[in-house]
Amino acid sequence: MSQNTSQRRDLGDGSGRTALVEGSMVGGYKVSYLASGGMSVVYKGEKDGQNFVLKEVLTTNSREVPSLISEKTLLERLNHPALISYHSFFNENGYYYLVVDYVPGEPLAKFLKESTPPPVNDVVEWALQLCDVFIYLHQQSPPVIYRDLKSENILLYDGQIKLIDFGIARVHKGTRQSDTELMGSPVTASPEHYGGAETDARSDIYTLGATIYELLTGGRRLQVGAFAFAPVRQLRPDVPEALDKVILKSLEFKPADRYQTGEEFRDAILRAVGRPVPFQGKSTESKPRRRIAFAVAALSILLLASALVASRLLGVTNKSHKNSLEGNLFAAGAVDGQSVVLMGEDVGLFRVTAWQKEQPEERAKTLAKRLNTFYHSPCPACNTTALEPADIKVGRFVETGEVVVFYAHMHGFDKVHWGPELLATVDEEQARNFKVAPRFLAAYWRDLLRDTVSLSRGFPVANSALGEQLAQALTEARGDLSGEEATVENLKSILRKTTATQASGLRTLFEKVPDRQPEADQFGGVEGYEPLRI
Repeated sequence: MSQNTSQRRDLGDGSGRTALVEGSMVGGYKVSYLASGGMSVVYKGEKDGQNFVLKEVLTTNSREVPSLISEKTLLERLNHPALISYHSFFNENGYYYLVVDYVPGEPLAKFLKESTPPPVNDVVEWALQLCDVFIYLHQQSPPVIYRDLKSENILLYDGQIKLIDFGIARVHKGTRQSDTELMGSPVTASPEHYGGAETDARSDIYTLGATIYELLTGGRRLQVGAFAFAPVRQLRPDVPEALDKVILKSLEFKPADRYQTGEEFRDAILRAVGRPVPFQGKSTESKPRRRIAFAVAALSILLLASALVASRLLGVTNKSHKNSLEGNLFAAGAVDGQSVVLMGEDVGLFRVTAWQKEQPEERAKTLAKRLNTFYHSPCPACNTTALEPADIKVGRFVETGEVVVFYAHMHGFDKVHWGPELLATVDEEQARNFKVAPRFLAAYWRDLLRDTVSLSRGFPVANSALGEQLAQALTEARGDLSGEEATVENLKSILRKTTATQASGLRTLFEKVPDRQPEADQFGGVEGYEPLRI
């Protein structure tokens, strides 16, 4: 039985602070203690079968309350796959509570306690993901400066990083001469964190460089002076020399001597490990080269033309993120007692089954939420969104041998940038219920998703899996929306009128598998998945 919310226990850490007892109810959440830091207490909360994180601050705490409110304000307007999502904010019994996503991952700090540092390739992948997060934050208007990057604030779940704790992040206005106090971890803080200059995007780059340094060395640090690091290779010789130089540049004492943007840092890392640099990105040189050979310029033009052709063939366009509808395009629902992911609560796209510890209903909500996040998130590395038609693929799940629909945002044939994320599983029994082979059903659900993404952004699709009537209605409705009117709600209001004659059949659209040969997806390097032989 749940405890009363007024029951609290002493934390026993000498601070005199208290925490709610295990199983207490607050704001409708059943909570259990997770951790404490500064003047806040953090709980895991359960509500309606879902898990959340609750951050608790005493309402009379004049220092922490503004920080908590600032964190709430920031998270409300941020939307990126590597950032936690805001859910609610309330006060009860003399405490404020900020409610955010619960991520069942482990902090990267765990690698600092192990005898062997993580593989260099793993650290590079985490660094690139963090660069993408900083690119996104710094491109906000005005820019958002995180300021407290450290391995404790980075969770790792299924190969993907998640940045948590925006307690000291702030909006950068460029009007301060310096920060008024040390805000950030002393282990990774930049010189300007200690005063003398205002923290900005280059301060975040310093903290990222310091975090990479520590992850590569297993928490060791060899300094040759105040804020001066010895080369990583003195502690770990297997680190490539080019990567070592990139890290040291990010840790320069003067902000002007570091990489100036997240793009510059990311591109330098990619070059150092021999990986291609995104072609659409801006120049990553702080001081542009003035002597460029004509042959190189000609080759660049040729590559650009090829890239444009390829993007059109794949249905990818760098205008995608600008054409995305405001609001949640995907929703979870029930059709004939089965959990389904739908477009706008009206059009059935694919059926969801249980996965690991998630039951179908909970899983459908998770997938709808993630698809909505990807739909609205830009990918700074390739200048598209995180959800492009080509990101939805069919393949075989190696562990079970089942045919599946999955998500993987890729750069090239075998470089997974975000994902993979299992969307739908099609086993033999399920396929028999639809009277088709598994590959036909999976390919159909993939095409429904792909066409939903394209048409919702106003891009025409020939022979759409959504059907001629619905595809035409979507195209016309999307064409009528522009600027502030380009929202999911306005699209739905138009579609309710234009598709009234077929509305009753839209929720079961995912069951109407057309008689057409499915196309296979060719890819490599997606862990746990392999292409189908069709």
